[in-house]
Amino acid sequence: MIHKLSRAAGAALAAFCLALLPAARAVAQDARALTAGLSAGASDANASGGAASRRLPKRLVLLRASVGGDGGARVTISSDSPLDDCESFRDGDDYTVRIPWAVAAGAALPGAEGRFYKSARVEERGDAVLVTFALREGASARLDRGFNRLEVTFAGAATPAATPARDNAEAETIREMREQIASLEARVRELESRQPAEAAHAPAAEAAAVANADAQPAANAAHAAHGAPSQHDHDAEPTGAPRLQIQGFADVNLNASNQPGSHTSFALGQLDLFLTSRLSEKFDVLSELIVEANRSNQFTFEIHRLLLQYTANDNLRLGVGRYHTAIGYYNTAYHHGSWFQTAANRPFIFAFEGKGGILPLHNVGVQATGRVPGAPWGLRYVAEIGNGRASRSPLDAPVQTALDENNRKAFNLGLFARPKTVPGLQTGFSVYRDRLAPANAPTVGQTIGAGYVVYQNARYESLNEFVLMRLATNGRVYNTPAFYTQLSRQFGSYRPFFRYQYINVPSDNPLYADVGRRNGPAFGVRYDVSDFAAFKAQYEHTSRRRLSSLDELFLQFAFTF
Repeated sequence: MIHKLSRAAGAALAAFCLALLPAARAVAQDARALTAGLSAGASDANASGGAASRRLPKRLVLLRASVGGDGGARVTISSDSPLDDCESFRDGDDYTVRIPWAVAAGAALPGAEGRFYKSARVEERGDAVLVTFALREGASARLDRGFNRLEVTFAGAATPAATPARDNAEAETIREMREQIASLEARVRELESRQPAEAAHAPAAEAAAVANADAQPAANAAHAAHGAPSQHDHDAEPTGAPRLQIQGFADVNLNASNQPGSHTSFALGQLDLFLTSRLSEKFDVLSELIVEANRSNQFTFEIHRLLLQYTANDNLRLGVGRYHTAIGYYNTAYHHGSWFQTAANRPFIFAFEGKGGILPLHNVGVQATGRVPGAPWGLRYVAEIGNGRASRSPLDAPVQTALDENNRKAFNLGLFARPKTVPGLQTGFSVYRDRLAPANAPTVGQTIGAGYVVYQNARYESLNEFVLMRLATNGRVYNTPAFYTQLSRQFGSYRPFFRYQYINVPSDNPLYADVGRRNGPAFGVRYDVSDFAAFKAQYEHTSRRRLSSLDELFLQFAFTF
């Protein structure tokens, strides 16, 4: 398959592939056994849509939901990607939130019984996650949307029927405490009558101390009965404080190629820590921290995303910090967790800056997005302004996180549509503008136009994107066209895929001439060994201008935890 590889490398690859087959089957059996032991609600969901739950999800719904300190006044559910296409509906006493094209990361919500609802259950039906609350009499629920969070707020219900029993328990505790105090006071009076007046103070003090010691557990019990933590309850969390949620993504790879000087190697991929925290009704924080080994086998750490976000309504959501630019589709649909991707790697045109990519895929600045009021087809907009990409020196970090090389700011404007009449279809375009300032060279005007048509459902995937980068300097224009198309179909736990990609950088391009022309196919298969782990095998052939063709083999285990 791959010529010019050493005989030892070929043998190692063959042995590795053969070893993976029984291991994958064993892991899949263990995953099914573990899934069977989940709660009844999750078991029912798997029975009705188990096959769909093993398909590649569009996003992961994190069910480590926070519950309000009032016993169910607010439930927050988060995800790794936008939750702007969710819906809610009420059927009798059931209030349901439907999250399409998703998979749940847990089987139940904490605090399944609250002041406003009798129970809460989580189900996976087809390619959607349903979170249903059985409301108490007189209760109402409202769904508030954030960038990657849904917040269900409850109101209007009376105190549950269990309250009288709780009140009786409190009354009994207080009665017992009063009896103890009366008994201790009687003991103090008896001791005072037996001792001389000058010595009476010491036993009384001792008895009072005993009384306080005996009364403290009762006081703590009464305090706990009212729902408040005692002074010795170190595990009690302060109500209303932000709660950090962490989801991990990682991958382990075996790579081989016929590139001169390369070696067949096992490699750790990225350790991606995805963090979210709710600060208030309108504010939240999203961050993505990446730990990765470089070509010198040394680990590097970088903050790839850090956004403070404000959600005014469905029409306006603001973010400030470091973000993934909305150039095209792939960069905001698939971030750093390779578990979400069908293929083992990203299309070359959307390779990250540190991996040889030429697009400004990260930026630091301000971002705004939301629905276009009154527009059809689920039309949405995105507007971004930031520092842009560095160009002064090849040795500079490409993402200008702390200092811009000039006073000009880059901006990106885009529109995209998600028509409800064709679920799974998304199409859009964007225009990015910047002015670059290379050292000892004239300034360069940069324009990047991108358009895409994407269709995804639980079975089919069709990704199609085109990008044109235009650089203008000294009266000359340098155009770089690029595109890719990727197709895949789900067969049970298997998803074979095909991708063709093309990029053509002119030989005299003032910034990226070393990239040249690259084009060729890639094909492979993804096998979901469990709901949260996948094995991928991918072969890629790349033709290069004035260079020999490049053949590469990628074997990857990708997972989330």
